[in-house]
Amino acid sequence: MKKSVLLYCIAFALWAGLLAATISPLLRAIDQAEHHSMLTAVLVTISTLFIGYFWLNGMKDLVYTLYYYLRKQKLVAAPPNGYWRQKFGNKARMKVVMVYCTCNDFNAESLLACMNQNYPNHEVVILDDSKKPEYIAEINAFAKEHGVKVVRRDNNIGYKAGNLNNYLRKADFDYFVILDSDEIIPPNFITRSLDYFAYYQNAGIIQANHIATRNRNKFMRLFAIGVNSHWTTYQAVKHHHGFLSLLGHGAMVSRECYEAAGGFPHLVAEDLCFSIEARSKGYYVAFAPDIICEEEYPIDYLAFKKRHSKWTQGNMEFIKKYTWRIFTSNMTWYEKLDIILFTYSLPLTFFFASYVVINVAILPLLGHTVTYPVWLLIPTGIFLIAPMLNDIIYYYREKNIFSLAWYLLHSMILYGSMMFVSLKSSIKSAFGKSVFLVTPKDSEHITFKNALWLNRAELIFGISLIVISIAINESPLPTLMIAGPGMFSVYLSMMANQKRRESMPERIISPRR
Repeated sequence: MKKSVLLYCIAFALWAGLLAATISPLLRAIDQAEHHSMLTAVLVTISTLFIGYFWLNGMKDLVYTLYYYLRKQKLVAAPPNGYWRQKFGNKARMKVVMVYCTCNDFNAESLLACMNQNYPNHEVVILDDSKKPEYIAEINAFAKEHGVKVVRRDNNIGYKAGNLNNYLRKADFDYFVILDSDEIIPPNFITRSLDYFAYYQNAGIIQANHIATRNRNKFMRLFAIGVNSHWTTYQAVKHHHGFLSLLGHGAMVSRECYEAAGGFPHLVAEDLCFSIEARSKGYYVAFAPDIICEEEYPIDYLAFKKRHSKWTQGNMEFIKKYTWRIFTSNMTWYEKLDIILFTYSLPLTFFFASYVVINVAILPLLGHTVTYPVWLLIPTGIFLIAPMLNDIIYYYREKNIFSLAWYLLHSMILYGSMMFVSLKSSIKSAFGKSVFLVTPKDSEHITFKNALWLNRAELIFGISLIVISIAINESPLPTLMIAGPGMFSVYLSMMANQKRRESMPERIISPRR
């Protein structure tokens, strides 16, 4: 696999040009602050640096999306079907083990569908970390009926990574496939993955594409399209121009890569950390856009919050343990930059909160107001929208303009409401231990009273910000964009109450009969 520096050269050049065009008012703001006091100058400088990073991140999203749609045909090019036979021969000699990871979230229908592979030499193993008796009993019954091996351990040390290593370090295989509890892979998953392994000789991991299906309520149906739009665009570009990581499921890994990387690091973001270890040993992750797997979107808002907390904690733990390794690794500068821009964004909520505190509270209390030209809001506004540009293009082609506006409004509310969760998870992980949280797969009817209680932290956080802003700035506007979305957490929580009437939600891949 050969990666190109072109995309990041474009993004970096555009960002540098923007800074050059805006440097005068930015430096003037720092100079005015310096005349006020040294402390004020330091605070304004910190704010200016954050603006520069925010613009760089937004430029990345802008360039990623536009670049994908301009060069889509080349980016999603794939090896011909059956290519693996040219290298490995006509007989299926390589042994493939499909490892199904579960922890109190077993899904028999999903696993049964995954087992329907057109590659003969494969085995299915359930790696069960469940502690609830009802799940253990269900797994035992499934295993007995379908002749599937179950592996359990005495402890849950290392979370999912420990569960995988406990089996893989002693197992007999040439390749293994990672399946999450709600994963459904197509019947040609193994054979098509072998095509990619044969085509990209230094690939140690083949990451398949994903779409969200089985959307059982209004919450899932509305937001699931974000999965469908994101996977192909970002992973296809990363495959050619950035750092592509294993994304935890729907992937096939070679034994050589697994052993060279030393197994999965016992961290929350085990997939990302394993990808770094594999890359340091000369193995790459290749993206297979035409291998389309199914996953489920979080069942409701509370499940989404839990998954977001897990991702934030995992990324913060990764930052603490892997930042130095990234900078001293043999990766290209643009691969390193790609990791930073994508991985550091969730925990950076802590620093964004600091930016808000500086500009909404500290500077006004110090008697200083930062003023920028009105036209400087143009790039800031563009980069606020940039992360949603891919969704806008994808959704507009699938739906009408009114559906798009409804989706964008809800997306801004959904992700904006994660401010408190991100802040809490970042601080918890920065000064403590990160925790691997299993995303709930079941949802119960939530009353208005329950929704108020379950989202009390977001509501208190938002109201507090507004009160502070009014007290200091005599207006709620400076914090409204941050505090406002959290006020809708009750509404988002109750969206899952609106379920589909049909007993079987939509499916793409039929299970084996």
